[in-house]
Amino acid sequence: MLDAVQDPGNVGTIVRTASALGAAAVAALPGTVDLWNAKVVRSSMGAHFHHPALGCTWEGLTSFLSEHDVALWAADASGEPLGAVAPQRSTVPARLAIVVGNEGGGLSTQVRQRADKLVALEIAARVESLNVAVATGIMLYELRP
Repeated sequence: MLDAVQDPGNVGTIVRTASALGAAAVAALPGTVDLWNAKVVRSSMGAHFHHPALGCTWEGLTSFLSEHDVALWAADASGEPLGAVAPQRSTVPARLAIVVGNEGGGLSTQVRQRADKLVALEIAARVESLNVAVATGIMLYELRP
């Protein structure tokens, strides 16, 4: 799930990476660049044509998560280290949506309020953050079944 991710190159890379690593779909929450923006499609390298990528409202997200018993984890530097969660497959929900936030602003208030868990990648203290597409790829790799 993309929470106001605005860079088309990042969004296309996330769609392609999600497809490559077996994610069921990519959903864009309000504020995210149009998934069919030419730069998004170009950077997805054709993944749009075989991987579901769709827009989603807050109401639609809440309804879907509830109806399908999907846990919502959100990526945040203050979260629980993913390295402590992912190896213990029994702690990873069978149905899971991962939300990544805006490149400059992080997660929205709406995501923070709805998230069941905040998770973080452990990176060197001298590095403030990772590119959202890179971080998403690492998380998807670590959480794949």
